[in-house]
Amino acid sequence: MWPLDVDVFRDAAFEPEAPLVMKAAKNSDLAISKYYPGRNLRKWLRTPREAAEFTPYIKRFTNSLPLHYELLLPSTKEPLLGPVYDFVKHLSASEDPSLQFLGDLVRTQISDYAEQTGERFIPFDAPLSLMLAAMQFNEGRAPVSRLKQLYIAQASLNTLPEVLKRDFPTPEIVKTAGKGDIYSSSLWLGLQPTYTPWHRDPNPNLFHQVWGTKEVRILPPRGGITLLLQTRAKFGINASNTRIRGPEMMEGLERKAMHDAVWGPGAHENLYKASLEPGDMLFIPKGWWHSLRSTGAFGSVNASVNWWFR
Repeated sequence: MWPLDVDVFRDAAFEPEAPLVMKAAKNSDLAISKYYPGRNLRKWLRTPREAAEFTPYIKRFTNSLPLHYELLLPSTKEPLLGPVYDFVKHLSASEDPSLQFLGDLVRTQISDYAEQTGERFIPFDAPLSLMLAAMQFNEGRAPVSRLKQLYIAQASLNTLPEVLKRDFPTPEIVKTAGKGDIYSSSLWLGLQPTYTPWHRDPNPNLFHQVWGTKEVRILPPRGGITLLLQTRAKFGINASNTRIRGPEMMEGLERKAMHDAVWGPGAHENLYKASLEPGDMLFIPKGWWHSLRSTGAFGSVNASVNWWFR
């Protein structure tokens, strides 16, 4: 149960290097509780209707805040890449020059990157206003026609303006359970389904689910690398690159093979499995292999923050 005493966390998880899920207290108001470092994302998002939308507070920063995005185009089996191109046409048809700019930006990324390389996974930089426009585009649409798999992935909290950085205070267990050395911290905000492939981190990881829900699969260091190598060997995949979000991990044969090995009906029987709801914390020890995916309706918002620390 979260909040958890630092000494209890240190003895139960940090020092023995054991994964630990800390569920949010059911009687807590996540929007105001001082124990939830992601509570201030409620200043960013609200749900006046069915879908989440940005608040006036964060809209002040949408045009001036550059972020790293990922867009995964639909496979060729899906008709006409529908929602992606509908979104681009929607932006281009606007009378607002800033939306026209976003339409040109996305169209250029698709033509310059995807059409030349043949890859569906497109990384690019854009202002936060792109996510705002995507959320507004999805409003009132059926899930099948919504834009999806647009993801602000691993956006460093340290690059945010100071006022926004303060919205994500570092948890006490991150500051005091170990040496107090915070390697990095990140924001993850996207349109479902979102997916983080099978990988391991060089530092302990405290992951905090803030908006929407996610599932996680975990294996210890030896079991995780064995699963990766066995799966690659089974499908004849010759790869030495294990970048967390490289194209080979996000699309194609390796992506499908590893997804099936971790998430499919024949997945490894010893996988540690957990579901994360808003307010929940997950501790992932150094070197433990893991993959995460969102759950819920296509095109809905999902958000998390995390801290890598020692």
